[in-house]
Amino acid sequence: MDLFRNWYANVTANWHDAFHDESFRRYFLPNFIVCFVVHYSVVYWLNLNSNRPGLIINDPVYNLLTPRDFSLPLFFFTYTSTVLFLFNIAQYPYLLHRGLVMFVVVFAIRAVCIHLIPLSPSPGIIPLYDPVTDALAHEGHIMNDLFFSGHIADLTTFYLLCRNARVKRYILFCMFFVATMLVWQRVHYTIDVLMAPAFSYVCYWFFVEKDFIWRSFLKKPQLEEN
Repeated sequence: MDLFRNWYANVTANWHDAFHDESFRRYFLPNFIVCFVVHYSVVYWLNLNSNRPGLIINDPVYNLLTPRDFSLPLFFFTYTSTVLFLFNIAQYPYLLHRGLVMFVVVFAIRAVCIHLIPLSPSPGIIPLYDPVTDALAHEGHIMNDLFFSGHIADLTTFYLLCRNARVKRYILFCMFFVATMLVWQRVHYTIDVLMAPAFSYVCYWFFVEKDFIWRSFLKKPQLEEN
């Protein structure tokens, strides 16, 4: 109960301070709208290209693993990480503002990679069932959005932006198991899950650490862990 009260006190105090900052008030909503539009534009494009053929990779890791359906644990690890991350970043409005840009840029880069490096899933794939993304973005029938892994890119983004050490450790734990299960289920190739963290980190460095867009307009977000 004390944990929740502390969290609520931080949220209300930090957002109160942020909305007393004229620059934050001016830029937060337009930034949110632009990120939202870009995100769903990319989702729409992915749906249009859902039947585009591509290369099938001979992944040597596949030879070691018999495909299994991990949809339920993948759902659990992904969304418990998501919920914990959202509760954490809700306390940091300036960091959230920059994190939105980072998240959407990673998503857009992923769409460019999918276009430039078309891959088709392994014939042994067991389709991943995710009722949330299917309901919100109709992604249930998209299986050729492979390079690089969106799940691992998202979890890496959460890990980098999170400001609570215990939550960060949990997200890192989830990232390892999600990456393993995605390859085991043949939803992604090994290269997909290995490269995703690199793209996320580069975007974090540009848009949060170096703050190339907002450093002249907004206060620097809190970067230390608590």
